[in-house]
Amino acid sequence: MNTQVNSLAVYKELADHYERQKQPAMRDRFLVLAADAAWKAGQPDEAEQLRQRLLRANPHHLLKPYSSFAQALEAPDVQTYVRDLRTNYPPELADGLLRNVRSAAAPPEPEKPPAAVPVTAPLVDLGADATLPLGATVDQPLKVYPLKDEPESPPPPAAVPTAGPAPRKGPTPKSGPPAARPATPVPGTPRPAPAARPAPAAPLYAPLPPPPEAPAQGGDWLGSALGGLVVLAGLALAAYTLGRPFLPPGWLP
Repeated sequence: MNTQVNSLAVYKELADHYERQKQPAMRDRFLVLAADAAWKAGQPDEAEQLRQRLLRANPHHLLKPYSSFAQALEAPDVQTYVRDLRTNYPPELADGLLRNVRSAAAPPEPEKPPAAVPVTAPLVDLGADATLPLGATVDQPLKVYPLKDEPESPPPPAAVPTAGPAPRKGPTPKSGPPAARPATPVPGTPRPAPAARPAPAAPLYAPLPPPPEAPAQGGDWLGSALGGLVVLAGLALAAYTLGRPFLPPGWLP
C-alpha cells in the first residue's frame, strides 16, 4: 500500500512538472499512471479526479468514452495502454526521473568565500609606508608602522657675485706655428727602394679544360643536300604555279 501511495505522489509531481513545461504528451502519460496507482492504493475517488483532470486538458483522450476510471480499466485497449505505460515508466525509473527534475529546477548554491591563506613569507611589503609583521595572516588585523623619512639636507647657498672692475681684454692669441713642409731631397742622395708587393695567392683549384669537340659525322652532308633539294623543288613548284597563266598555250602540257 505504501509503495502505491509513493508511486502516486511521484507520478502526480511528474505530471505537474511536464504541464508547466508545456509537454502535454508526457503530462497525459503520468496522469494515467497516477490514476492507476491511486486505483491500486484503494483510492477510486482520487483516480476519478485524475481522469477528469486529464479530460479537461485533453478532451479527445483514450479515456473519454468511459464514465469512470474503473469502467475504462475493463476495456482491452485501455488495459493494453496502461500495461505499456507501467513497462516504460516503472516506479524506480519515475523516481530517478523526478530526482533529475528536482536537481535541474533547484537554484544554484551560493559560492563560499575562499578561506584565509596564512602568509608564509617572513615579511610582506604592503606599500611604501607599511609592512606585515612576521607570523601574521591575511585575515588578522595588522598594525601598520609608518616609516620615518630622513630629513633632507638643505641645498648649499648660491654664490653671490661681488662687484669689481670689469676685466680687461687681453691680446688676441696668435695662431700656432705653420705646418712643417716636407724636406727637399738633396741631390745625389739615393732614393729608398719601393717595398716589394706580395705575390698573388695561388688559386685553390685549377680550371678544367674545355670539353673536346665532337668529331663531325660522315652523314651530315647528306642531310644538307636533301634539305637543299626540298627547297629547290618548292621554289620550282611556286614559279610554275604563278607563271603558268602567262605562258603561251600549248607550250607546256
